[in-house]
Amino acid sequence: MTISSTGSKLSYMVCVSQEWVIKGRVDPLVLPDLKFSPIFRSLMQVRGLKTSSDVLSFLSPNLGQLKDPRSMKNMQIACDRILRAIKTEEKIGIFTDYDVDGVCSAALIQRFLINIGLKPPEIFIPDRVSDGYGLNMRGIEDLKSKGVSLLITADCGVTAVKEVDYARSLGMDVIITDHHEVGDDIPNACCILNPKQSDCPFFGEDLCGAGVVFHLIVALRAALREQGLQNLPNLREELDLVAMATIADAVSLSGVNRVLVKEGLNILNTYSRVGLAALARVSGITRELLSRDIGYILGPRINAAGRLSDARKAFDLLITEDAVTAQNLAHELNELNRCRQVEEQQVLNEALCLLEESGSHLGNAIVVAGTNWHTGVIGIVASRIASLFSRPAIVISLLDGVGVGSGRSVPGVDLHAAVSQVSEYLNDFGGHKMAIGLNIDDSKILAFAGALDGVLAPREEYTKNFAVDLKISPLDITPVFLEELEMLAPFGEGNPEPVFLIPSMEVVGSKNYARGQCKLLLKHSNRVFHTLRCTIDQGAQKLARFVDVAFTPVKMRTNGYQYLYLAVKALSPAGHSQQPVLSDLEHRT
Repeated sequence: MTISSTGSKLSYMVCVSQEWVIKGRVDPLVLPDLKFSPIFRSLMQVRGLKTSSDVLSFLSPNLGQLKDPRSMKNMQIACDRILRAIKTEEKIGIFTDYDVDGVCSAALIQRFLINIGLKPPEIFIPDRVSDGYGLNMRGIEDLKSKGVSLLITADCGVTAVKEVDYARSLGMDVIITDHHEVGDDIPNACCILNPKQSDCPFFGEDLCGAGVVFHLIVALRAALREQGLQNLPNLREELDLVAMATIADAVSLSGVNRVLVKEGLNILNTYSRVGLAALARVSGITRELLSRDIGYILGPRINAAGRLSDARKAFDLLITEDAVTAQNLAHELNELNRCRQVEEQQVLNEALCLLEESGSHLGNAIVVAGTNWHTGVIGIVASRIASLFSRPAIVISLLDGVGVGSGRSVPGVDLHAAVSQVSEYLNDFGGHKMAIGLNIDDSKILAFAGALDGVLAPREEYTKNFAVDLKISPLDITPVFLEELEMLAPFGEGNPEPVFLIPSMEVVGSKNYARGQCKLLLKHSNRVFHTLRCTIDQGAQKLARFVDVAFTPVKMRTNGYQYLYLAVKALSPAGHSQQPVLSDLEHRT
């Protein structure tokens, strides 16, 4: 479906009919040598952990499980070139992206170079609106004018064929560090560090940009040690930045990433980085930081700088060691995030109004375009529309006949691959499975949307089922079991929070809030459960008295006491296979 123009404010909900798919069953005989509850052991098997050693390794991620960074394709070439630049005192420049991953990547490199005794590198972060994503001529010229002879990209560059050629024509060597999909045309760089290269030993490790950069500085540290340098920085202390970027960029929290994020969260919770400590304070966080806090609270505030202002403010927050500067920057990012929320809601309302006014079939994907929508928020709006309608969504901002678009996918749909098949309609595009960016002429949007709809599988093929890990009884939710579940953290892409099903829960109460949100009071087996706020497409008043509920148990601390809540994911009338989908209130704020 494609719609363009502008509209007015609208609240819009959608009902999606699905069927339960229960991945496993509780088996008290599974993995009997492990001293965990039968439900937890059964959950481990559902997660693909078939042996006791697999389970113990997963539950105890540590830095010893990391691969040797020097085995990454082209790592030796990259290290040799950077070491030569260090020895000959060349000026190094960093070109990075304007999101959390990009600014964390740049901070990692700068801190490492300073901590080994070098001058700070030149940093260039593009403007989201005027420059757009990726390596560009303006940035290259800016760095060249400052005497840079070695340009290192972070979180971008793998498709920048013309730009790398231009940098080389100016006498600059280019090292690309990136994690985005590799195209058919490879830039003629000095070398490329990207685990998505099919012949890279790290292929399959879904590192973010900062994850690639971290492996680079670890390899550089090892090379410097081999040359006899002493008092080298402890890079474990930088893992808070890697964890921030990994979670915010929504890459898979499995394998190497699980180790990096687990260790990084430990560092984050020391609150030793002045800027992040200040940002947590102004965000109202005074407790232990969890992965969801990065995804929904800290990450959006860092991203807000690049969305609405200058990403350099976020970069400065990450590298400052001055408490007053950190506090001022944190307040500024907090205010930018508030403005971002207002702008986002306005664009979302207009987009949803267009969808309602069209009155047409939505199709396998949604493409919606409006005049002069703020390009800093269209990605978030695309994500919210994709979530609401359970299908990929692309939101396009039009100006002077040209559209800048951002797309977000849903589980089971490789949006990058689909767009690749219809790229003849586009001026440019890039991204990965779950997110893409594009540039398109206004006159081609309708044809592009139709072609995209044609290459995507029918939506019913990937939305007809709602998967839960296990069906359990309310009596299974014990303090011991909840403690076991905490061992699965950190949660995120590739390691989602477990979802359980309890059939025939009685709805004994509800409390309604604005925008269709509500809290439910559910009862079963003489136990009463409170839910977190959730959004029901038809309203709580239309629920059956008895419902089957899919949920994630959540422990929350209030006024010094710890309470159990159910984060409801989906429900249906008891005994029925179809149900409206619910979403717990975890928008990225």
